Amino acid sequence: MLYIPGIGYIPLSSLGGLGQGLNLGAARQAQTAPNPEGEKEWQGFTEMPKITQDSIMDLFGALEEDEKKELTILILGKGGAGKSSTVNSLLNEKAATVLPFQQDNTRPVTYSRRTPSGFVLHVIDTPSLLDQDVVAEGRLEAVAKCIKDKEIDAVLFLDRLDEYSVGAVDAALIKGVTRFFGPSIWDTTVLCFSRGNESSAPPGIDFYEHVAQRESQLKKAIVAAGGKSADMACALIENSSRCPTNVDGEKVVSGDTPWITDVFEKIVELVLNSFPYEHNPEVAKKQSNPNSRRKWLIPLVLAAQIGAKFLLDKLLDDDGCRGDENGPFDAQTVRERRQELKEDKEDQHRRSQKKSSASIKVSDDGSDDNLGLAADEDDDWDLEEDEE
Repeated sequence: MLYIPGIGYIPLSSLGGLGQGLNLGAARQAQTAPNPEGEKEWQGFTEMPKITQDSIMDLFGALEEDEKKELTILILGKGGAGKSSTVNSLLNEKAATVLPFQQDNTRPVTYSRRTPSGFVLHVIDTPSLLDQDVVAEGRLEAVAKCIKDKEIDAVLFLDRLDEYSVGAVDAALIKGVTRFFGPSIWDTTVLCFSRGNESSAPPGIDFYEHVAQRESQLKKAIVAAGGKSADMACALIENSSRCPTNVDGEKVVSGDTPWITDVFEKIVELVLNSFPYEHNPEVAKKQSNPNSRRKWLIPLVLAAQIGAKFLLDKLLDDDGCRGDENGPFDAQTVRERRQELKEDKEDQHRRSQKKSSASIKVSDDGSDDNLGLAADEDDDWDLEEDEE
């Protein structure tokens, strides 16, 4: 097949010998051609275990009762985390291209749409958001373009359970996602760990302790990047064909948890208790800038400081009227001190008013002689007041 923009996909066989000569070019073009969209029945759904089908339809029914007829899931993460394999597992179809033993750097954003019993399910798979050890800004822009004008109900952020720490590259990726999409993207995110089997734990470490540690590490990295992660749900994923199954035929992770149903349960619970994410570049930029956060608190802080100063001045004045280090004053002394304080303040007020008037007069006249005269008059006022 050869993709021609504006025309679509054309079989190479229809081009004769020219088609044979274009095999290499067609392979390259297929890497960058947009993934064709279209409503499609969920064929893989009918091949799932019956109990899985019932559980998923019950969850979709809960969304419909909440007057929600569609569910859009965005999958993010670095290369090798198992994003495309997770898409195929959730849909039980080969909807996304899996590239074993290599990074998915050249794969475009893929968009899968399924309609189980009238309900519409959208799953958006993305390439690696890293180019070697650097955040790939171009791929973030491609994802943003794909989800423009779309409500993202849930984000699955994938990482591998068999990695033992959040390194500098992982932290940079989380910061890049936060900076580009805004901290609010984490409010609709479920953390997912692929390779969720007991062999992923380090030797001598309890499996559940390792899961809790990896969860804590990622949440701390998200908080450090400016996001909120206290109530973020987490799920284990196992896409291997060797994944064990229970008596009902469901794929399970450690603890006999049917992980496909578990992921859908966490997604639906998140959707029912939060607002969908909508990408707005301006809002994301503003949210990600620490200098623009909580600016509304500045006038409140200033007002509190001014109020505290007035209160402190009043308390100091009151203390000065009531007594000193030798003890409290008698009632007559207190009245006298208050009167002195009042006169001092009135005197300071008169002086400031006279100086302001003199300054205005000087600025109106605009001459150095008037400036000297105003200064002399001010000195005369001070002398007269001192003599009084």
